[in-house]
Amino acid sequence: MRVTNSMISNSAQSHIGNAKSSLLKYEEQFTSEKKIQRPSDDPTVAVRALKYRSTVSQITQYVEKNVKDAMSWMDTTESALKNINSVLVDMKGYLNQGANDYLAQDERNSVLSVLKQYVSSIFEDEANSDYSGRYVFTGYRTDTSLLFSEATKNLTYDIKENFKYTDIGTVNVVTGNVTYQDGNSAQDYADQMTKIQKQSFYKIPLAYKNCSKASYGSVKGGNDTQENYVTLTSSYKDAAGQNVTKTYNTITRASSDADAYDVGDDEVIYLYDTGEVLVGKNVYGELQENQAEFQVNYCKSEFDKSDIRPEMYFECQSYNQVSKKEINYSDPAEQTIKYEVNFSQNMTVNTQGMDAIDTDIYRTIDYLANVINDVDDVEKRISDADKMIANCKDPAEKKNLEAYKESLETERSLRVTVMTEAFGKGLSMVDKAQEKLNVAVADLGTRYSRVKLTYDKLSDQKVDVEEQLSNNEDVNISDAYINMTQADNLYQYALTATSKILGNTLLDYI
Repeated sequence: MRVTNSMISNSAQSHIGNAKSSLLKYEEQFTSEKKIQRPSDDPTVAVRALKYRSTVSQITQYVEKNVKDAMSWMDTTESALKNINSVLVDMKGYLNQGANDYLAQDERNSVLSVLKQYVSSIFEDEANSDYSGRYVFTGYRTDTSLLFSEATKNLTYDIKENFKYTDIGTVNVVTGNVTYQDGNSAQDYADQMTKIQKQSFYKIPLAYKNCSKASYGSVKGGNDTQENYVTLTSSYKDAAGQNVTKTYNTITRASSDADAYDVGDDEVIYLYDTGEVLVGKNVYGELQENQAEFQVNYCKSEFDKSDIRPEMYFECQSYNQVSKKEINYSDPAEQTIKYEVNFSQNMTVNTQGMDAIDTDIYRTIDYLANVINDVDDVEKRISDADKMIANCKDPAEKKNLEAYKESLETERSLRVTVMTEAFGKGLSMVDKAQEKLNVAVADLGTRYSRVKLTYDKLSDQKVDVEEQLSNNEDVNISDAYINMTQADNLYQYALTATSKILGNTLLDYI
């Protein structure tokens, strides 16, 4: 076969081109530290790289954002719940003082002031907690605070509050009082004293005091003028397993009415100003015997600053008396906010206020404040009686005043007994509130542990996938340097050989 100079030249150029391409390839690998620069270099490596990068991106989203955000949300919730529990423990100490010792006026009012501050701390500071501008205890309504931020006079709510038969407690009330009247005899005061009694009633405390005497329908401007619009509806299963529903009509009164606490055996009394429903012993017995769940439907207008928004705890309707707008709120139970924390794994991050923070916390303190005010009032009357006795010159009138004071002291004894019992009810309230709180904390802790395990698992998985990604597309820098050096040497040798070969022709030998 005849080999021409042209063939040698073309072959040499081809080898130089191949050597240069090889040098470029290894130089790019060395400088970029990647096996390929484009999918066509190695389609298998390219496909694997896309898969690994997608997986890393998803895991990074979960680990760095979703899971951390979920854990931060739950950390905020846990901190608030632990602070509430700490406040309840402190409240218990003050309540224990009043339950075991007689407190003078300054002492009991100081204790009451501290307890009210504790209640404000629980609801205003902790129950209204937010995470990144989202309220953590308000279910789906994370943009709305749990409490009214200011006094609201233009909203009226029709509230449906649910209870269990175990929620019915007793309230002790001293009915009647001894009052001074000029010209009254000692016998008159003795007669007044016979009308003063300490009575116990079966009580259902509503979530609010100062409820509305008017019905929701009448507030809206309708023709609903019925007096007994508040209803108590119970539901239970009878002996045959059939669902039974029974509605009790109520009698609306104010606690200041003379007959406020005249509760018949089959009656239900709604005290709108104190926010209490009193039930007769037959009604109580029926609810207890059937272990019934029941619902009280009532109306509430005019909310004070820091009152709980009804829609956060209850199924209700609201009516704006200015805009005439009506909104229906469904039962807020189980408004769970879920975060996707792993592939096809969602986790509930929120805890609702209604599931953790009992409204009895402030209602019990309201009741305690009322009985303390009653004791303060009777002690003021005793102080006034002492002044009148000291200034009285008429022996007969002085005797009447002493009888008046004696009756007052008997009244004070009854009211102090009720006050001491109210402090005891406060201790029971704290125990109940802590029990509810502990259930919420335990549930939150269980969910947090699962998220933490997921975080640890994803962190390890991220390291593994990143290592697989590196093995797939990264080059060993030492090997890359050796390959590039060899390619450079080959290129240089090719140039040297070509220069020698192309430099000689047939003319050089003629």
